[in-house]
Amino acid sequence: MDEILDRPIFVGGTGRSGTTVAGRLLNVHPQLTLTRPRELRFIASALGLAEAYSTVTEGRIPRIKRSPPRNPLKRALRVAFPYPQKPSRVTPDLVVQSLWTHWFERDKPSGAVNGLSLALSREELEAAAAVYLSEFGADPYVATRRLVATVLAPQMAQQGDKRWVDTTPANARAADRVIALFPDAKIVHMMRDGRDVAASFAGKKFGPSNVMVGLEAWRMRMLDAHRAELAAPEGAVIRIDLQRLVVTHRKATLSRLLNGIDVPSNPTFRQWFAENVSSKEAKPGRWRKDYGLDDCARIDRRYGEILEELKAVGAPFPVRADDSMRLRRIKRRRRAASRPTGAAGSLSPAPASPVDDH
Repeated sequence: MDEILDRPIFVGGTGRSGTTVAGRLLNVHPQLTLTRPRELRFIASALGLAEAYSTVTEGRIPRIKRSPPRNPLKRALRVAFPYPQKPSRVTPDLVVQSLWTHWFERDKPSGAVNGLSLALSREELEAAAAVYLSEFGADPYVATRRLVATVLAPQMAQQGDKRWVDTTPANARAADRVIALFPDAKIVHMMRDGRDVAASFAGKKFGPSNVMVGLEAWRMRMLDAHRAELAAPEGAVIRIDLQRLVVTHRKATLSRLLNGIDVPSNPTFRQWFAENVSSKEAKPGRWRKDYGLDDCARIDRRYGEILEELKAVGAPFPVRADDSMRLRRIKRRRRAASRPTGAAGSLSPAPASPVDDH
């Protein structure tokens, strides 16, 4: 069991924030493999294993205090994310119930069937769940880890000593609870401009169809991820900005990601990254393309308020995609201006532009 659960990597975010991009990239690395399904969900999501374990070890499910969003948006959020109301205590029985109602078989928007059924049969999961229920009372840590190992065993038997990567978005918001179960794990928090996240949700059949509701969802999830990171051991959470990874600071951000999860780089992996991960993955500024001027002004105004709130509590947030693209254009123009121009010689280099960090 311990070999299967050795140093896993949990990639998470707010949803529509680059977890799929990161998972597809890491799956190419010779020391890593994506889980099947690539979003396990039953560990970090609501009513999952991590919450049940946290209930018995902490006595309650950790919550973060949030100033409530405006009432119409709050009601819309409940419609957009229709998960059952979470009880104050998540029991093993609730987890097993959710295995069948939420995670064993999930219909994707494309019509394809996803879920834990890709990993093992109904009979195999029923047997594993029965063992989990019987062992949880005596040793919840071992019982929980055994269930995860049982789900992953068929796949990992074919992968040798590779480390597995799960891309469930909730991983970032449950980082502390996940680390409690997997002390040697690494959590990769993928961050993306909240305006682009909200616009991306609005274009899908799942999540908030209203961009302003999507912004409120992004705000809440960023606050939850901040709370989880503060409660996790130092260095367990690696924040990766999607914009910097695929657009503005590609090589440096890729190196930071690999160093953070303790895997070496190699020329083949970097070549695949250069050839297959493009700036199109981030779709920077898509919110400006999807909405009219008045709506964009309203979106940008509310986003600015949210960023100020995140700043006030010390929460990290991604670089503004449109700002970083503007700085990138400035840098290109300055590099072009600094090149030699024949007989006229070279122009004096322009002063360095500000870095799009915060």
